[in-house]
Amino acid sequence: MIPWLLLAASLWAATPDEVLARLDEVEPMRALRQEKGAPRPSEADIRKAAQGTVVSGVNGSKAWGVAVFDLPIGKLWAGLNDETRHPGYTAVAYSELLSGQACRSNRRVFQYLPLPMVDDRWWIGILYQNQALARESGDSVRELYWRSSVDPSEVTSAAAQKLMGEAQPIVSSRGGWFLVAISAWSTYAEYYVNSNPGEGVPTSITSRLAAKGVRDTIAAMEKFAKEGKPVCPVY
Repeated sequence: MIPWLLLAASLWAATPDEVLARLDEVEPMRALRQEKGAPRPSEADIRKAAQGTVVSGVNGSKAWGVAVFDLPIGKLWAGLNDETRHPGYTAVAYSELLSGQACRSNRRVFQYLPLPMVDDRWWIGILYQNQALARESGDSVRELYWRSSVDPSEVTSAAAQKLMGEAQPIVSSRGGWFLVAISAWSTYAEYYVNSNPGEGVPTSITSRLAAKGVRDTIAAMEKFAKEGKPVCPVY
């Protein structure tokens, strides 16, 4: 971002009170969320996020985070949906579209995650866009959510099959992103993931990876949206 845009972003940054007021305004739309199990950040956490801190938490297999990005909601949305180009930004080392259309709802994506000291993991993410929420809000509130599959018959490419043979499938994963446009240039985001990586991963490692993974994922998505030139539509 060029210097004058950085200055403008700092001058136009929403205050914690403005972020909270905007969230109160769209509160009724939360009823349209598909990821019902996502934790709700506290007012204190939201205030911290509005001041530039990525706030995260872990409770067993559930991990969550909240942040405010100096990005338009459409640009962040484009980055989140461009997961085949996330390797190099996120911890996922390989990501391949298996079926459905890139950037569209109900697509299936093979993903491979190297893990330290234990067997690597693979899964198929089934990604959905909450079109009812986007339509009701005029695209100012959006949700991207996913469920996992580990059906090996869905994996047909030689590259993905090779990685699958070198790793273990996870047991399950689900989660989502909930986005609210605070202004034309800033976006509030809640991230949530509930994963069971399977046997062989000690609970201590799982919790540590989950906490770090939330913060790293949020930072990676901000960087990718700003620098990675996402090709997905912004709407």
